Amino acid sequence: MKIFSKIGYAITLAFFGLIWILPRPIKQLLAFVIYILVGHVIRYRRKVALTNLRNSFPEKSKKELRRIVNQYYLHLSYLVIEIIDLRLSPIKWIQNSCKVENTDEVIRLRTEKRNLYIVLGHFGNWEFGNALLQLFNYKSVAIYKKIENQVFDQLMFDMRSRLGSEPIEMHSAVRQLVKMVQEEPFAVLSVADQSPLYSETQLWIDFLNQDTNVFIGPERLSKKFDMAVVYVEIRRIGFHKFNVCVKTITDKPKETAEYEIITAYYKLLEESIRKYPSNWMWTHRRWKRRREKAPANHQNHL
Repeated sequence: MKIFSKIGYAITLAFFGLIWILPRPIKQLLAFVIYILVGHVIRYRRKVALTNLRNSFPEKSKKELRRIVNQYYLHLSYLVIEIIDLRLSPIKWIQNSCKVENTDEVIRLRTEKRNLYIVLGHFGNWEFGNALLQLFNYKSVAIYKKIENQVFDQLMFDMRSRLGSEPIEMHSAVRQLVKMVQEEPFAVLSVADQSPLYSETQLWIDFLNQDTNVFIGPERLSKKFDMAVVYVEIRRIGFHKFNVCVKTITDKPKETAEYEIITAYYKLLEESIRKYPSNWMWTHRRWKRRREKAPANHQNHL
């Protein structure tokens, strides 16, 4: 990092520390203040969130959509405080914030010394996944896309590292995994519902009633390295409280049809969002790219 970024990092970390030492009720109150400011005063991307919700749930009334968007902004305010706690809190405390279901399948795969490819969405608090993998004695790596802001990129890098995962950038994932297959069983974590550039798009699918361009990297990597593919839903049930549900998509990736894995992932993610809509990142401009505007060689559809 450049010198000014290092100073900014130190100041930000000190600010995080001041919030981290606050009692839990004060943190929750602070989150509520953030909710009022962001959701109702600044109204951060509120039009984006409502448009995304309206297009995803055309059957819902305006009243229902407003209720969901308000719940979403409260969830978003909780995320702000939780990211600070994830950066500084003991791993055991973080793990105890989650109730994990369906662990038998992960235990079986670990016993069989299978490598895992874990796909998550921007749902609940996906960052808890890094800490939870330590419960199953998996060495883990987290595939991520670099953030332009150096301070926050370093903060997220350090947070994921201390939670037990080695962060690796998308462009170097294959090279890193080639080295790791010779070692002990490992797990790859990937938040796979991001919006790729047109040049990175090889597939368009129907997701939440909308034509959606998707990454197919999880499918390609899981097949290349024969990794069992597991979907993890980390659903909010309160402030710093989550229910974690684990579902195996396939433990035989090489036997699946083309695009079967990635479409299964998006189907499971859509089911999670439809059941608990306020848990997903509605302020993200997920559908800013349109298939009709894509170059001809990026317009294929399942």
